Amino acid sequence: MIKNKFLAVGVMSGTSMDGIDISLILSDGKKSYKHIKSKFYNYRKSTKTILSKLVDSFSVSKHSLALISSTEELVTFEYITALKNFLKEQNLSKIDLIALHGQTIFHDPINKSSIQLCDELKIKSIFKLPIVSDFRQKDLSLGGQGAPLTPIFHQLLAQKLKITPPVCFVNIGGVSNITVIDDQKHIYAYDTGPGMCLLDQYMFQKKKIDFDKGGTHSLKGKANTKILNRLMGDKYFRKKENKSLDRNYFSLNPFMKLNFNDACATISAFTALSIIKEAHRFNAKYLIVSGGGSRNKYVVNLMQETFRGKLSTADHLNLNSDFIESQAFAYLGIRRIKDLPISFPSTTGVKYAVSGGKVN
Repeated sequence: MIKNKFLAVGVMSGTSMDGIDISLILSDGKKSYKHIKSKFYNYRKSTKTILSKLVDSFSVSKHSLALISSTEELVTFEYITALKNFLKEQNLSKIDLIALHGQTIFHDPINKSSIQLCDELKIKSIFKLPIVSDFRQKDLSLGGQGAPLTPIFHQLLAQKLKITPPVCFVNIGGVSNITVIDDQKHIYAYDTGPGMCLLDQYMFQKKKIDFDKGGTHSLKGKANTKILNRLMGDKYFRKKENKSLDRNYFSLNPFMKLNFNDACATISAFTALSIIKEAHRFNAKYLIVSGGGSRNKYVVNLMQETFRGKLSTADHLNLNSDFIESQAFAYLGIRRIKDLPISFPSTTGVKYAVSGGKVN
């Protein structure tokens, strides 16, 4: 008989490729849920550089097998180091499972491909715990986009916060994704467009800085309306739902002739406006913003100015913004152990509600 509540560790690296988020939760995979602790671990600079090289090479050629293998070894080493650090204060015998998302390097739902790096068998050999991994593949094989997978967790948060729908949850990571819970309590979800990946790439290319902290440079610039209008006319935004985005879909080319601060402002405005466009489609009254982009003041200010309802950051609601997704994957890991669905026709376009993830 499967136990009711599980103590689960969720391990997640987002499309921003800056490091590893780890969360520990206690949940039944349904309505009972308690967050215990979370922590972020930076990748070493050399790992970030090699990951960027791998992802960039993927946009040119998919024949990077040797580089994939060597990079996965590096990422797995980073995961083992981070997990040892995180778990040293925990009694391992009490932990039921590790839900391992891994580091996304490529996502192409049309060809049913989504690649996350991390050797789950090596993780299992070190920690001697059940490992749930490869969350996206079953959804992809059944016609889904393989993303986003967090909506069922967002629904749980809305219930805990006692928020009356329609409400949107937006995670601004490397790519931005939205979960919509409408007034009939139906759930919809998809990627809205770029998150912070374009701005991070631009900052590093121009200044060798990882990101625009607090939106400082964006706040000093002026967004270029002509470029924004052209970008917002992209075919991706004409598709209504069941869509997901690779971090390399949009390029930096449109911004390269602008001065530095104006380019930062235009990139940040592109992220903000592509999110608000989608929130308004559903007449959302409440918008909850999480992820690294929720700390970019330019992005959040512009969203507040243009959104017709109430906007709050996850931090403001005491939902630690940086760890929504790592908590979500711990929750999804528990649902997998219980064979409960993690994706749905209205969230990924999958043929029917399905659980997902391999258990080792």
